[in-house]
This record gives sequence, C-alpha cells and structure tokens, in this order.
Amino acid sequence: MTLRRRRSDNDVKSCWEVEATTPMTSRPHFSSPRSSSPRYEHSRLKKPRAVSLGSALEQERLLDTTTFSGYLSVPSYSQYQARADRAEEESTTAVPQILRFPERTYSQLIIETTEESPFLAVHDEYIEELKCNSLADATKWFEDFGINVLYGMINATIVLPVLLSFASIIYQDAFFSPFMPVLVKLTLTSGIIHQICFSSFSSLPFAVGQVQDAGLIFLHSMASYIVIYCRQNVPNCDDETLLATVTIMLALCTASLGCGLILIGRWKLAQYVQMLPTAVMGGYLAFIGYFCGLAGLKLMAGSPAEFTLCTILDKWPFILPGVVGGLFLYVSVRKLRHMAVLPSCILLLLCIFYTALIISGTTIEEATRMGWIRSMERPPSWYHTWDYFRFDKVVWSVFPRLFPTLFGMIFVVALSSSLDVAAIELELKRPLDYNKELRMVGISNLVSGLTGGYTGSYIFSQTIFSLRAGIRSPIAGFALAAFQGIIFTLPFPVLSYIPNFFFGSLLVMICVDLMNEWLWEVRNRVKPAEYYICIFTFACCLFLAVETGICCGVAVFIGCKRFSVDVGENHEHDDGHSVKGTCHTNADEYAIMNPSENYS
Repeated sequence: MTLRRRRSDNDVKSCWEVEATTPMTSRPHFSSPRSSSPRYEHSRLKKPRAVSLGSALEQERLLDTTTFSGYLSVPSYSQYQARADRAEEESTTAVPQILRFPERTYSQLIIETTEESPFLAVHDEYIEELKCNSLADATKWFEDFGINVLYGMINATIVLPVLLSFASIIYQDAFFSPFMPVLVKLTLTSGIIHQICFSSFSSLPFAVGQVQDAGLIFLHSMASYIVIYCRQNVPNCDDETLLATVTIMLALCTASLGCGLILIGRWKLAQYVQMLPTAVMGGYLAFIGYFCGLAGLKLMAGSPAEFTLCTILDKWPFILPGVVGGLFLYVSVRKLRHMAVLPSCILLLLCIFYTALIISGTTIEEATRMGWIRSMERPPSWYHTWDYFRFDKVVWSVFPRLFPTLFGMIFVVALSSSLDVAAIELELKRPLDYNKELRMVGISNLVSGLTGGYTGSYIFSQTIFSLRAGIRSPIAGFALAAFQGIIFTLPFPVLSYIPNFFFGSLLVMICVDLMNEWLWEVRNRVKPAEYYICIFTFACCLFLAVETGICCGVAVFIGCKRFSVDVGENHEHDDGHSVKGTCHTNADEYAIMNPSENYS
C-alpha cells in the first residue's frame, strides 16, 4: 500500500489517504482515522513544511506498511536507522530532513500507538518538533531582519548628508538656488533608485550603490553649459525652459551612460577601459577634490554669482566654521578609523550649531536671514518632483553639443566603477566579473536616468563595511533606500534646517582627502614620472576643460612610454585581471588607500 499526503487544504478528513490506484492486498485497506478521535482533532494543523520525520513518512522511507485492524507493522529500529541515513544522504538541503529518535524513544512511540489512530503518536511528535523548529527559525529571522535594518540605518546616516551636498555641486549655478528643494528631491530619488537596483541585481547582496562623485563634474559642466547656451541662443528664454532642458538633458545623459556601460560589459571591454593610466586618473580625482572644496566655499558664502578672494574675506565668518569642521572630520575619520566616527562627528556639528542658537537666543528664521541657513520656499508634494520635466519646453539643439562631455563621462565612470569593484574584490578575497558588474552598474544608471536621476556606482567603503559586519542579505540595502524614501517624502525642505557650513564641512573634508592623497601622499607610491603626470593632469583639468585635461594626461603618458620613461607597470591578478598599482579612493568614501584599514 502506498501512502501519500492529502493535497486538499480545505475539508481535510485525514492526514493520509490511500492512493486511488493502490492495488488491493490481503491486509485491510487503510482509509482514514475516525473523525471523532480527539487525536485527530489535535492533528488538524496547518500543513507544515516537509522536514524531519514527516518528510520521511511522505517519502515512504520510514513507514512502508500500515494496518488498521488491531496491529501496526513498522520497521525495526535498525531498519529505521538505515532508512534515516539513506534519507540524509539523498537530501539536497543543508538542514537534515530526518528527526532522529533514540532507540528507547522510538520503541515508546510504537508502543503508545493505538488501534484507533495507528501512527498519529509519531505524527504528533513530529508536529511538536516542527513547532519548536519553526519558532527558532522565526526568532532567528526577526533577529537577522533587525540587524539588516540597523545597518541600513547606519549607512543612511553617512550617505544622506553626502548625497544632499552632491546636489549643491551639480546645481552650483546661481540660477538654480530658488529651485533647490525640488532638485534635491531629484538627487534623493536617484540615490533610492540606485540602491534598489544594486540590492536587486548585484551579485553582492550587501552592495551599497548611490550617486557617485566620478560623474559629478561632468553633470555640473553640462548643467552650467545648458544655462549659458539657452540664455545666449534662445529668445525669451524663461525659467521653465531652462529647468526643463537641464533636468531632461541630465537624465538623458545618465541613461545614455547606462547604455554605454551595458555595452562595455556586454562586449567584455572592461579590460580596455582599465588601461587609463593611474596617474591620469589620480590627477582627475585631485581635481574632483579641488572642485568639491570650491563648491563648499561658495555654498558657505551664499552662492554668489562671482566668487573671488574678496568674497572669501568678506564672508569669512560664514566660511571659517566650515573649513574648521571639514578639517575636524578629516582628522577624526583618518585617525580613529571607525565606522561610527563620521556619523558622530556630523551629529556633533549640528549639535554645536543649534546649541549656539539657543545660547544666543537666535531663532532659525533669524539665522536664515543672517545667512547661516539657505533660504528656501516650501517644496511641493513629493509627487510634484518631476513637474519640471516638460518635453515641450526642451531646447533639443543643445544635446549634440553635450556629446564630448558625455563620452568623457562614460569612460571615466566606467573606469571608476572598475576600480570600485577592484577594491571590493580585494576585501572579498575572491575574483569578481568586472564586465558583469559594469553591466549591473549600467542597468542602475539606465533606470536612474529614465526616472530623472543622475550617475551612480558602488560606494565601496559602505559596501565593505556591510561585508565586514556580516551582512549577507539585500534587506540592508532596501532598508537604506527606505530611509532615503522617508526623507524624500518629507513635506518641508530639509536644507531649511541644516546650516550651510554643515555641507561645506563635508565638501572641505572631501577636498582635503583627495588633494592630499593624489597630490602629496601618492609621491611615495608611484614612479617620479607618474607623479609628474598626475600633477600635470590636475593642472590641465584646472585651467582647461576636464576632458581636455584627461586627454593631455594620456598623451603625455603615451609619450613617456614611447621614449622608455619608467611610468610604472600594472600588476596581474591571479585571475588575469589587470590591477592598478595604486588603490582608488572615491570622494564620497573617505577611505585612505586601503579600504579595510578604516574598519579595523
């Protein structure tokens, strides 16, 4: 007789029933236990997952024959043990599928079996064991869920301030100041989209992906150029036309970047992108630091149309706290090297500011009028964030003029993303597929662009932090996105309650970090010719355009190689990947060379 589990979830009359095709035997045919049995009523439980003894019964490994007329034919204990061993060997899961009974317990279970309900004693024992296991599993799941949410919140405290400061870099032109509440929400939206994509599609479940610094200068350059072009070439150009053109063009370029990265990964071109010399990339990163520092000074000075030395001298009371705060953040993060340092220092700056307001008796409105806080209008509801995207107002003739900047952005972001992957690979201690990761970054940028967002990639310091914390679930990433979503839906402008020197401090810290690393500390880690190329690239980016500076640096590097000047060599990984001799550091990551050192 073959027993199988009844499939009906409604009108359950017994736990087991006879297969309809079972041939008749000399033994009485088992149909069901009596419905009036109290043990039957106890067994009317929700059908559990097939584990332990119940799974073995269902798979006919422990109980072959059953009779109903006064006796129960069961395997001996040795047969039970042999079949249990076989069941465990055939199991494809890491959790044993057999409930192991000692011989005495097994015998008692058989003796206690009654004629009325022949095997329910064993089945009830299985149910009780299942209850215990289910409770333990549920408790562990809630513990893991809470830990993941906690680390998502910790990452949010670091990511959010930097993300808000990045909005000030992209829209640095004075024209955008009245519209910053909505533009900041667009930046937050982009961060949310990137994190959701990374948590959903990355091969690393603990990945953190956000708007990244590598593409900021290109986006700022595009936004500023569009404003100048429209004012000079479009008659009666109004604010709606400028906002529609800028927001849609930046989103379109971000989506184009995503398509480019997908193609690079699809055609397995990551190794060619990584051929950009480290010295040239270092000069570009140093320029990012300079640019962030300059943006921070302008922000603290009130975003004047012209920023000169006289402006700094005139606005020094507003600038000095940000410079001191930035140096304080940089020294604290570098010396203490703990993940809690940066959030604690950020909170300390806010506490100092509001303590000073309380002591001096100054209100937030008065501080805003004095220039400590940016004056902003109340933003529209979150679902009006995309109101600037009016395709009928776009000046489409400007798009072809953005192609050189777009191509440079694709190449630089591809290289930056590859170096982020290299840093994560170093900590993970196993090879990663660079082309696959570039495709994933491309998908994230494509979705971000289609939703009106900006360029992004791995934030390798936060990714490594999650890795070292034991996070192995994307729940932490989704929690980070959820916290960002809460800030996004707030009905008031966040920037109206945060002093300008707070964001200025973050940008000054980034400036000191990158410029000190790539213009000073790098001299001891590279060849002299490489160091001079790094300085030369930085100078070209400073006095010429970013794309021109990178091209000049590459040209000088090729010339040095042609004339046999020692400019350093790349090292080969065990898996064949080409790895630069100098570790890459992103401006938003605060990791000084070796990322793992910050979390020791």
